[in-house]
Amino acid sequence: MIQIASIHICIRLEYYYIQYNPEVYINNCARNFDRVYIKLAKYLHDPTKENTHQMRTSLRRLEATYRSSPREILKKKNVKAFVHRGKKLFRINSRIRDIDIILEKLTNEGKMGALELELIESPLKHERQDKLKEAKIAAFRLEKIIVSNIYGPNTINTKFKYKSRKRILKIIRKLKTNMDSQIPAVISDKSKVSELHQVRKDTKKLRYVIELLLISKEYEEKDNRVRQTDVVNPINKDIRRILAYLEKLQDILGDIHDYDITLEYLKKKQKADKLIITNTITNIQNIRNTKFDQFVDYIRSLTL
Repeated sequence: MIQIASIHICIRLEYYYIQYNPEVYINNCARNFDRVYIKLAKYLHDPTKENTHQMRTSLRRLEATYRSSPREILKKKNVKAFVHRGKKLFRINSRIRDIDIILEKLTNEGKMGALELELIESPLKHERQDKLKEAKIAAFRLEKIIVSNIYGPNTINTKFKYKSRKRILKIIRKLKTNMDSQIPAVISDKSKVSELHQVRKDTKKLRYVIELLLISKEYEEKDNRVRQTDVVNPINKDIRRILAYLEKLQDILGDIHDYDITLEYLKKKQKADKLIITNTITNIQNIRNTKFDQFVDYIRSLTL
């Protein structure tokens, strides 16, 4: 096993070690491409909220795979087209997801009258229908692009090991540095909405890149050497700790983001249609501020 780096996650003041195994990395990359096709089939059959969520997650993992892959992989047939089509589907589904969140927040926490609620919800529901049609077309087009055998038996060589290791390390360092520099700024000012959203995006990107180095159960079952090595040197232990932290941070920031997109929509709607929904905005803002305070408390607790 080749040690890739020690990673000091954000402000935890702790160091965790992750290992780079090119076979594990390639196995995870191939799995991420396969996963997109699996989730596509389910999504096209029934685009429920859960299937939409899984579709978006698989596309995030695909993006992490693409960003970390050496040029030898990127230049193979249909890889670039597949990833770019995937990005388009992801953007459309992201808007559908945002609409669902706004509708949910308004219904459960908006505290407004039925007439006001209908005036605000109606255009969102129409937009969702249009976006869903657009998403289905994008999904069909993505499904038609065939990417196969890009991680063949000859993929792993000395050049590939060096380039992929170097590229992954560069991405991890960049994302970690961004988070380290941004978090102190955002916890001191709850109005930094865009900056907080950027921390959330970097958290997700870092999580999915590091996942590429995690030994999967499927790989363990195929390779007895990994199981034997894992007993002596728990390769996955530190990686799982990092991922657990990133997932926790992602969930907290995602919760705040849900209120931010709801507030953004309400403020635009209020200004455009001259609606008197000040109390609703205040209610949502207060809940958002409480969630933000919880985020600050969590971050500060990590430094104790």
